Amino acid sequence: MLNCGEAHAMAGDALDRVLPGDMKSAFLAHLKACPPCRNEYEIELLAKNVVRQTLKHVPTPSSVSQTVVQLLRSQIEKAQGRSWLDRLLSWRFLAPTLAAGAIVLALTALLIVPRETSSDSAHTAGNDIINQSLKNFSLVQSGELKPSLIACYSDVIVGYFQRQNFQFTVSVLSDDSCDWYGAMANTYDGVNLAHIVYKRGDDLLYVYEVKKADALVGSVLSLPAAAKESLARTGWYTDPHHNDCNIVLWTVDETLCAAVSTMRKDRLLALLSPR
Repeated sequence: MLNCGEAHAMAGDALDRVLPGDMKSAFLAHLKACPPCRNEYEIELLAKNVVRQTLKHVPTPSSVSQTVVQLLRSQIEKAQGRSWLDRLLSWRFLAPTLAAGAIVLALTALLIVPRETSSDSAHTAGNDIINQSLKNFSLVQSGELKPSLIACYSDVIVGYFQRQNFQFTVSVLSDDSCDWYGAMANTYDGVNLAHIVYKRGDDLLYVYEVKKADALVGSVLSLPAAAKESLARTGWYTDPHHNDCNIVLWTVDETLCAAVSTMRKDRLLALLSPR
């Protein structure tokens, strides 16, 4: 099993997808067993994806690239302790983007992505939003939970929820890669809930939405302390406890959203992040 230092040394090649098969397997095994390294790698991967999606690639002159890398290395070597920012700046993919200002975008992405901050993250209660989202996602996968409305365009879904007269605005992603959208509305002990299903090729994305005040300070629904802490600090929370799907919570104005999907976490975060 790799140690954290060895995993950090491989991270650049992993981001560039040039790790040999055996090394890639060892690297991924370390990430699976080490939440801090996994979380750091996912943040770096998300930053790279956001940069690629947003900025047109412009080759950096080799002299500029070499100068930037040398300056970064000298500053890191002088530092008394290597913070997460030091490690971020030392990874190879950021050097070519510095000349185009992409470091600003990457740091913005870092600020909106949550990190695991508390061991108090159990969610087994019947009124727990993550627990409800997982169960609903399972029912959607099995076909037992069917949308009240299916449409090819997100505008139709927006109109459906506007007619529900909720006390919060339902956030609907407009995704060109979506095969179809599904929508449902119901109540849980008097609290209005919105449910959206996105079918994207082989992947399903289910999103549970509720008024933020009902989720964070109300008495009907609940969230684990780790989720509340991260949402209050960053507006985002990723749940670490599921091998067969990924769960992301975030807030949009006065709405709390909980997404469950079979998509890889980096793709899911890139899809959900502001553009």
